[in-house]
Amino acid sequence: MSGLTKAVIDAPASSERPRDAAQSRRALFDAARILFGQRGFDRTTNRAIAELAGLDAALIARYFGSKADLYLAVMAAEGVAPSENDAAGALEERLSDLDAILDAVLRRSEQSGPGPVLQALIRQDTSDEIRDAAKARLARRVVQPLMMTMSAQGTGDAQLRAEIVVAALLGVSLSRSLGWFEEIHLASRGEVAEILRQALETVMEMPSSPIAPSEELSTGPLRG
Repeated sequence: MSGLTKAVIDAPASSERPRDAAQSRRALFDAARILFGQRGFDRTTNRAIAELAGLDAALIARYFGSKADLYLAVMAAEGVAPSENDAAGALEERLSDLDAILDAVLRRSEQSGPGPVLQALIRQDTSDEIRDAAKARLARRVVQPLMMTMSAQGTGDAQLRAEIVVAALLGVSLSRSLGWFEEIHLASRGEVAEILRQALETVMEMPSSPIAPSEELSTGPLRG
């Protein structure tokens, strides 16, 4: 038996009881909440979060994706806009039920305004890192599932259509909560939901049909 093998066998077992994934994730979240509150995003490091949680910094990437993703999660839970009131989170709930999606997005935006992902996208003081994380989260949690659903149904241009649907939903949600357009802001939730539902059903369900390029329409020979 080699000396290295004997040393490994003779080494005492660690007395620290391993945490399960949920406990580790919660410990990192709680540590991040404390440090982000004390130092802000830029002056808080992954290492500091991990040290306070008593864990390896690599677990931040495993459980949250990045420091920016962790920051978004903390913002959501801290009441900047609760995650359950986030329009993107509402859209993720029931992709197969458009009426439920519309009601959730419009109702929740009325109650608490833009969620943390939307705030990260529209605020001018958002760092590039947080904005990129917000864009990636929106794509991963909302656009991609919609795209996959439409692709499975045989809908053409599924990626483009999914992005249009999400942009329309979130744009109307912001318009109502921020008062960008008077009629959208003043109309009842039911009125807005019905018009938006009709428009989005067209985008999501109609088969793709080719459209003549604008050049052909504008540069063709004129006939007298």
